[in-house]
Amino acid sequence: MIGKYPKSSIVEFTKLLAAVVRMKHHAIVISMCSRVESVGVSHNVYSLSILINCFRQLSRVDFGCSVLGKMLKSGVGPSLVTMSTLINGLCRQSKISQAVSLFDEVVEKGYRPNLIVYNTLLNGLCKIGSTDQAVRLLRMMEGRGFEPDIVAYSTVVDCPCKTGLIKQALDLFSELKVKSIRPGTITYSCLIHGMCNSGQQKEATRLLNEMILLTQ
Repeated sequence: MIGKYPKSSIVEFTKLLAAVVRMKHHAIVISMCSRVESVGVSHNVYSLSILINCFRQLSRVDFGCSVLGKMLKSGVGPSLVTMSTLINGLCRQSKISQAVSLFDEVVEKGYRPNLIVYNTLLNGLCKIGSTDQAVRLLRMMEGRGFEPDIVAYSTVVDCPCKTGLIKQALDLFSELKVKSIRPGTITYSCLIHGMCNSGQQKEATRLLNEMILLTQ
């Protein structure tokens, strides 16, 4: 494809790149992307998104961010998938402040983050103990028409439990019940663990019995 004339289109190259990605040869795809560009074939949003994903898979999300900058300079508008990939990669590398900044940029540019992006960022914020930011993000989800699911609530409930803010965790737990979201064993376990750590054994036992009844 590189050697033939006229050159194959970026669409054809992208099909090949996607196939190699499915075989998990991420480093090879990065090299192929470079060769495609070197022969004068311009990348599009799909091929560059594939490249960004390969950098994420290789834990080089910094290079992925550089590709995003290149996209913006060349006028190639990144897709939501591109942004989601980078946010996910930054969270996986515990670069939460950068992930939040990129998320804010996504929202400012008019993109509508999906539930996976929200849950990924929620998980990242809770891992560093940013309960207030996580709750604000939960409210943003609701304000933008997304109904937080049990994954989102379990993640946010766990955060205050780990920092001893049991009342806040119970308020969130009550909220999900009001919304008729069925709490699972993970949600209960977070609360029970938090209560035991804070010396509330009686309340922890009550929740344990409630969990057993609901899961029977």
